[in-house]
Amino acid sequence: MMYRFILIFFALLIFILSVDGTITLRYLLIVSLIVGLLINIIKNRENRENLKIITKSKEIRLILISLLTFAFFVLFHTIFFSYEPLWSLSEFKSHIIYPCIYLFVGMLLANYAKQSKQMSKELIITVIFFSMFIHILYIDLVAIDNLFRKGVMLRRYGGLMDSPVLPNYLTNILLAMIIAEILYRLRVNQKVLMVSNGILYLLLLACIFSTFVESLRLGDISLVLLGIGSATVFLYNNKQYSNNIKWLISAVLIFILSVPLIYNINTDPRWSRLLETIPVAIYSADEKVWIDPKATRVVTKSGREISQSSNYQRIAFAVRSLAYIVDEPMGVGYGRNAFGHALELRYPEAWEKRGAHAHSAILDLTIGAGIIGTFLWLFCVFVIIRSAVKELQSSYNYFAIIVLFLTMGFISRGLVDANMRDHVFLQFMLILGISIFFMIGDKNKAIE
Repeated sequence: MMYRFILIFFALLIFILSVDGTITLRYLLIVSLIVGLLINIIKNRENRENLKIITKSKEIRLILISLLTFAFFVLFHTIFFSYEPLWSLSEFKSHIIYPCIYLFVGMLLANYAKQSKQMSKELIITVIFFSMFIHILYIDLVAIDNLFRKGVMLRRYGGLMDSPVLPNYLTNILLAMIIAEILYRLRVNQKVLMVSNGILYLLLLACIFSTFVESLRLGDISLVLLGIGSATVFLYNNKQYSNNIKWLISAVLIFILSVPLIYNINTDPRWSRLLETIPVAIYSADEKVWIDPKATRVVTKSGREISQSSNYQRIAFAVRSLAYIVDEPMGVGYGRNAFGHALELRYPEAWEKRGAHAHSAILDLTIGAGIIGTFLWLFCVFVIIRSAVKELQSSYNYFAIIVLFLTMGFISRGLVDANMRDHVFLQFMLILGISIFFMIGDKNKAIE
């Protein structure tokens, strides 16, 4: 009975995390999940002993120590260096403490599944996948219906979410899971995701189609990087296939994951204006343009007036962010909108801009928690990636591939997207905690 309770609450949590207006339900589900897992640990001696064995792992300890060091530094910075300690404390609670809790819950859930007779790591991964895939399936069905009825392809459609950015995060996670599964089946001839090969390829097509509907340039660029990464992982120490077959499969992986970007370039007019916007955004990144509606608008060489578009803002905000970091390398105080607060410090009349972010999780983190804070976060990421790479070198572990793909995808996206916040960060940390635990658990099992 307990396993049904845990599995249902976990599936609901994964599903509703991406849906706006569900904060109360999220709290209810995560607290219920924690209570259920803790009760099981208290009652089940085998569960407790296995948890002790795993946490004695050098890799797990180093990951947790590096993560907690980052968290404690941000807390220390918030108390002693933030210009607005109360604001930073609130942000620290919501966007550092909660993600850490989600990572620990993921590990506890993986530990429960490892000892449960009714649950397995394969079941957990399948539940994660389909709980998120429901959102993508809905987007695809609406887009297909619109295509047949109106003859027009939907663009920048978010489905059950307010913005297409949110389902695009899900699409990229699902594609990472699908590609990891394909690699694992090709190399090890085993499966983790509980579907047949035919269904797996249909799921791949469905996720690729959803990228056409979401039309996110940065998401599509991330998929190209995933394609290059998957080809590298497939080629590494691969003695099962001839050179021609290896390179053919690698090329197919890169091509399939490049299709969304090719489609986007050919359908999104913003690409044609990007090259013209870059130099203007770099050399005219003047805050006055952002805070004064009457300020003279900048124009390109062709005479086109630059609007406050994504093209211009991302580049101009990045330039000013770097200037703010040079001015205050210790940071102004941790928060999702550290960029807006740094802008307000220089222009008090721009108080309404305090909610602005730099369109980059890494830049916002550096503006907020300083260079040291960013270094500690990146060191934690490095430790996770190194553990996954070491595991791949010793055994072709599915969860090592997932940890590698998810972490590198999240960090690369964080360079140009504000993803280290809200449910996006929570979701990443929850799945990462599960994957890390299974990765290390499989390693310990192999050693035994």
